This record gives sequence, structure tokens and C-alpha cells, in this order.
Amino acid sequence: MTTHLHTDTPTRRHADTLSLPDDVVLRVRNVSKKFCRNLKRSMGYGLRDLARNLVGAKQDHNQLRADEFWALSDISFDLHKGESLGIIGLNGSGKSTLLRILNGIFPPDDGEVVSRGRIGGLIALGAGMHPHMTGRENIYLNGTILGMTRAEIDAKMEGIIQFAEIGDFLEAPLATYSSGMRVRLGFAVAIHGEPDILLIDEVLAVGDYAFVNKSLRYLHAYRQRAKALLYISHNLEQVRNLCERVIVLDGGRVAFVGGGDEGVAFYQDMSTTRRANQPAPVTGELTGKTNLIIAPSENFRFLDFGIRDADGQVRREIRMNEPLRIFAKFRVLSSPTRLFFSVGVLDERRENVIWLMSNDFHKADFGIVPPGTHELVVTIEEHHLAPGIFYPLVAIRDQDSMETYSRVSPGLTFAVRPAGNVIARGLVHVDERWELFRNLGGDD
Repeated sequence: MTTHLHTDTPTRRHADTLSLPDDVVLRVRNVSKKFCRNLKRSMGYGLRDLARNLVGAKQDHNQLRADEFWALSDISFDLHKGESLGIIGLNGSGKSTLLRILNGIFPPDDGEVVSRGRIGGLIALGAGMHPHMTGRENIYLNGTILGMTRAEIDAKMEGIIQFAEIGDFLEAPLATYSSGMRVRLGFAVAIHGEPDILLIDEVLAVGDYAFVNKSLRYLHAYRQRAKALLYISHNLEQVRNLCERVIVLDGGRVAFVGGGDEGVAFYQDMSTTRRANQPAPVTGELTGKTNLIIAPSENFRFLDFGIRDADGQVRREIRMNEPLRIFAKFRVLSSPTRLFFSVGVLDERRENVIWLMSNDFHKADFGIVPPGTHELVVTIEEHHLAPGIFYPLVAIRDQDSMETYSRVSPGLTFAVRPAGNVIARGLVHVDERWELFRNLGGDD
């Protein structure tokens, strides 16, 4: 439970105006920020707010006006010396808005931000740089914005150039740079400013592999110098390896605060559940939940398919440690027939078959199937699917004529949710045993 510190005038202050514990470099208390979806109304609200400020009229920051919404609501946390704090969340959860408030670009509409020391940030590609100025000129410009003196910039110029790896482009206009080169230059300037608090927002996703690795090594060393890092990224592996603590934002609110592994697992579970509950595209028969390819046949009708639990109930999600049961319901209309079945699972992009199996006669020879309504159920006790979204695949054909009666292709999804704090790294999850045999000899 947090203690509310609402004030008439939301503030951003340095630690000399409010005592912070010695190990805290950034304190965020009950910060909220609202925006307006309508541009004309937003400009009108801005003019009215400016006029009220000029005459000293009190404003109600908690009241939403027409077309306004809360991008952030009641955010509170502390950032400690030497700590790496990860901020993760779905798109639109408020991550970038929060960093812009912490970096002083946006004022909060409510709450308070208190900091100790210099804050440096790389919060957007090309932020603080001018496209028509050269790389060298932009180093001076961006360094000044980050609070560095010209003497500091001169002293660190060679280090910035070497870290950025922009080579012959140093005297070229920034407009001629690739997105990766802009990231390298901006990151190099930001870290050479030696801020006490470094804010990073997703920009390393643009850089090349070698530069990202070099940057991550620097961030690890930076944290060990008792500096503080606040890191936003959709690369969950980077967040997990770099950040001891994670905050998960959802709809502008704090949904989770805790350890890195636990935070990433919470986010994956939340994201999987959200995607699984999205309505399936209306693209075919069976009430629009699937694409259904049907070969002309007077003897066969496909009725339904999906996932069931042990009680026979249709499911849209299962846990990693639960059996996977794929069912297909169909009707043979007139003539007895011998059927061949295939079932499988595809990945979320519908590009890769995770596994595919069929009822060869050594495993399940069902013999002649008479006219009537039937249901095939295939149970996989240990499916090994990692948390995520998948598509079941079912195909049925006549074994004798090899005529395909129907093939169900992706349209209906199901979700696999974690069992405990499991971090997904790929499409399947296996239980493994690790051993390192030391001092085996034979080094000569």
C-alpha cells in the first residue's frame, strides 16, 4: 500500500529540497499523466491551463476532460544506487511516457519526482540531435543538453568517437546516418556524460549485434560503479540478465513489482492471456473460428475442433504441466469408410510446424468408421510447449482413396501459460540436467 502525496502543483525536484535516504537516487511518488486524443481540444486545454497558471488559479489535475485519458496513474517506486530497474509492459502501457517524465520532458499532472545527481537518457532515436548538423556538432549539442560543459565534451570527444564507431561519417550531416549509426552516436554521448541515473528506452533494439553486446557490457560495468540504470526494452532476455528488479506496467498502472525472473514470467503470462483472449478472425466456416478447406464429398461433414480439458470442456488455454487434448468432431453420412487422421501444432506466426503426428496403423488403427457422428481426441501428456500462442492443425482423409475430406488450418488459437516462474526461450520447453566435468587433463 502506498501513501498518497498529492499536491496542488505536481513537481520534479532535486534532492536538496527533500531528504532522500542515502541509497536512493530517484523517488517517484503517485505520478499520473493524462493526454488528450483530440489535437484541437488538446491545444485548447493547453491555452486554458496556461491562462489559469498566469492568474494563479488552482487547477484540478485529477479531473479528466472530454477526450482525455490517463497514460499513467498513481506510479510509485524508488531507484537505488547501483540498481538496474527494468520497466516492461505491452505497447501503450505507459513505459515511454514514464521515462519522459523522469527525464524532464513532460511534467506530471499529479504526484512528485525527486532525484539526486545528474540524469542522462537515450529515450528516442535521434532525440537531442539535429539532422542538418554534423556528427561532431551533434556531440556538442547533445552533450550540452545532457548537462556537460564544453570542456568536458572536449576531454571526452575521442572516447565518444571511438565508442560510436562512426568513422568517416563524423563530419557528415546526421541526415546521412543510418538508424544504427544514430543510436551508436547518441548512446556514446549519453554514457560519456557519466550520469548518476541512466535512462534507456528500447533504442538498443536498432543497433547491430556487436554494438549491442558492447553496450550491454558497458551497462553492467556502469551499474557496478554504484550508478543507477532504468531500462525499458521488449527484449525480455536483456531485461532478465541486466535488471535485478522489474516493474510491469499495464494500462498506465503498476501491475507487478519484484525480481527480474518473476517479473518477466508475470509479463509473459499476462501477454499470453491477453493475446489468447483476442477474438479469432472470421475467415471461414464453423462460426468463423477457423479456415476450413473442404474437398467436395457427399459422405463427410466436419463439425468442430479445438482443445478440451480432462473434463471434456472446450478450452482456449492450458498450463505447461497440463496434458494437451486436441479434438475433432465430424460426421460420416452414408458409407462406412477407413479414415486417416493428422494433428499438429503451429507457432503464432503460422510459419513453423512445432510437431505433426498421424494415426499410423501401428499406433491407432480405428478400422472402418460407420455412418454417424464421431469425435477424435488426441492426448499428448507431455507436450513440451513453452508459454505462448499456438494454432492446432487437424487433417482428415479417406485412407483408401487418399481423398482429403477436410483440413483445418490456423484460425483458432490456444495459449500455453507458465507453470510457476518459467521463462520462455523458444517454442518448446524441456527439462534438462547440466553437468560440468572439471580438470579432465589432456591439455598438453
